[in-house]
Amino acid sequence: MTQALSRRSMLHGSAAFAMTSLLTGGYGTVAVSEDRAARRTNLTLRVQEANGRPTYNGHSPGPTIVADPGDTIDVHLINDLPALHDDCADNHNSFHGLNTTNLHTHGLHVSPITDSSGRFDADNVFISVVPKNQVVPCAEVGSEGARTFRWHENRFRFETGADHPSGTFWYHAHKHGSTFQQVAAGLSGPLIIRDRPGVMPEYIAQASEKILMIMNQGLVLTDPNGGGTVDPTITMRPGEVQRWRIINAQAVGNSFAYLRTNVPGLEIYQIAFDGLTLHRRIKVDQGNDDEPWLNPAGLAPGNRTDFIVRVPPDAKESSFSIPVIRDLREALGLSGAIASEIKIDISGSPMNSAWSDDDTLPGPGLEPFNDVPRSTREIVFSPQFRIDGQAYDGRVKHTIPLGAKEEWTAYNNTGGVHAFHIHVNPFFMTHINGIELAKDDPLRRWQDTVGLPYGDDSPGSVTFRTRFETFAGRFVIHCHILRHEDLGMMQTVEVTG
Repeated sequence: MTQALSRRSMLHGSAAFAMTSLLTGGYGTVAVSEDRAARRTNLTLRVQEANGRPTYNGHSPGPTIVADPGDTIDVHLINDLPALHDDCADNHNSFHGLNTTNLHTHGLHVSPITDSSGRFDADNVFISVVPKNQVVPCAEVGSEGARTFRWHENRFRFETGADHPSGTFWYHAHKHGSTFQQVAAGLSGPLIIRDRPGVMPEYIAQASEKILMIMNQGLVLTDPNGGGTVDPTITMRPGEVQRWRIINAQAVGNSFAYLRTNVPGLEIYQIAFDGLTLHRRIKVDQGNDDEPWLNPAGLAPGNRTDFIVRVPPDAKESSFSIPVIRDLREALGLSGAIASEIKIDISGSPMNSAWSDDDTLPGPGLEPFNDVPRSTREIVFSPQFRIDGQAYDGRVKHTIPLGAKEEWTAYNNTGGVHAFHIHVNPFFMTHINGIELAKDDPLRRWQDTVGLPYGDDSPGSVTFRTRFETFAGRFVIHCHILRHEDLGMMQTVEVTG
């Protein structure tokens, strides 16, 4: 396809690379703490109604899951929603099975299949956990892609490898036909893989942390046990350094998000994207608001970013707000943009927080991907919520051998907004609209979700490279504007070997 769209200029950061002790595995080369035994994290998530909408354990967002690289995360998911008996829709690319659910760990590099014992499912979105007493007399899609139904409860096991990157991830419901309505209602929560000791610079390791989820109900400062404060006030002292982990958990159309960060009294640096640490921190400003897919700190639905926020030591007491723009209407010159705000209160005695003028960071722990793979693949996001002109039918569209390295180009031929997401394996961005990203471009990075540019006269596109390593099995690619996914903008991938 020809490319007629321009590539705007943007912020730049270098690709310096620093490591401590190393372990090489199928997922890359990472810094590890070799003397720490892997643990098991156990959690019960009970899906139940509260205030007229589904929640995890009575809260939205759900509790924060925290683990270390190499840990096993066991989740007992119990579906206590009322039975609706609506799983058997004539058109499975419609809103149906609205109280049937499952669990997806967004961004984790974990198995997509049921384990050999049959007792635990991993990141298997073909599992449907129906309410107690629900009647399901049908297979939801064709025989090749038929779902497996579990009644009332299910046990999930997510085994992170010792080489799994640390970072900000999240979990959410992902049953085709109810994903949009459940995530829009707030059925999601943070998932943090902690940094390995001694890897991050001291000023990051010592910083207090805030987890902020941009949700359909507003911007939420999360509580570790679930729930949180909408449109919060964050108090900081002069000289204080905080780490903000921000998750765009919105599910509706146009729900790209970005912070207006040109505010007095704060220094804001981006240090990670989609859970993966950058090679160099980037000073964040207001640039590229009109095209958020060109803004290194812009968030498509599903994206995450980590900021280091510093109050200068000589700052005076003050209060102000950071606007959080939550959709594209303002960028497109339209009125009615949805916005939240983070209220900042600078007060109290000065702190002597650790700080460094060195921008270098340890990087994501994934091996560089500079060689062009021989195997290439193209997909086209098409009108009427289709990919390659076809609505989701459950059948495998891409068969890929385990260990393959491929270069993909995803085109947006709709004239509207979409966000590409792939399960299990992240990808390394190389081109936008056919124009190669410079080696030091901050958008030349690893991620798992990307907003697709679009144009009036020709398709927009992104090109990326990815490795299908470690795990065989079936999983999906789809638009992470989740209404579009439920209406058919999804395909099945099978890695064999």
